[in-house]
Amino acid sequence: MNLVVDIGNTLIKVAQFEQGNCRNIERFKDQKLFLKYVSSVSANNVIISSVRDVSFTNEVVNLFPESLLLTTNTHLPIINSYVTPETLGNDRLANAVSAFTAFPNQNTLTIDFGTCLKFDFVTSSNEYLGGSISPGLTMRFKALHTLTDNLPLIDDVQTNQLIGTDTTSSIQVGVYQGIIAEISNMISQYEKKYNKLNIILTGGDLRWFLDIEMSQKNSIFADEFHTLKGLNTILNYNVQK
Repeated sequence: MNLVVDIGNTLIKVAQFEQGNCRNIERFKDQKLFLKYVSSVSANNVIISSVRDVSFTNEVVNLFPESLLLTTNTHLPIINSYVTPETLGNDRLANAVSAFTAFPNQNTLTIDFGTCLKFDFVTSSNEYLGGSISPGLTMRFKALHTLTDNLPLIDDVQTNQLIGTDTTSSIQVGVYQGIIAEISNMISQYEKKYNKLNIILTGGDLRWFLDIEMSQKNSIFADEFHTLKGLNTILNYNVQK
């Protein structure tokens, strides 16, 4: 069994994989509860991806001395052509590897609806080029509230409305439709340059975007476990080396 530990800024995910299939996922906000849980888990192979401080990351690594800690030096099954790999987020890297795993030798664009809205592209030559980062759903709501004096903080999404009839619904429509427009334009730009584009949707806010129609030319797939699958692929690749 493989154990995949994905330590994000606000949430820690722990997934168990058997023969490439995700069997169980646990999510934690509390570090102590997470440490208590993983201390009782046994696995043949473990990968740890972390964006938190070094002391906490090392505490987790010490629980699994033979674990693989994802760094810029970790061997990958794809070509990483990102100019500054030391600044590349582990989630983006895992998404790229997962895209390659799902569609080897094909042009594949991952759209990650997380804290940030992230686009990551892998070519048909299995080369990760990079992509783009912009504010995500919650970040846009918070920016409108924080950077103005009178706009309220919105925590609910309006997906079936085009015209806001009050301030709250105007913000909801503006943020949601703004993201839709951004996605549609980005896909259109990729289509002009790359043929037969696969598109994978993932991320914590994925549920708000499952029903959008972005293009009739491409194959579009939704996968909430996309990042975890990428980490599992990286682990398997290094175990086999």
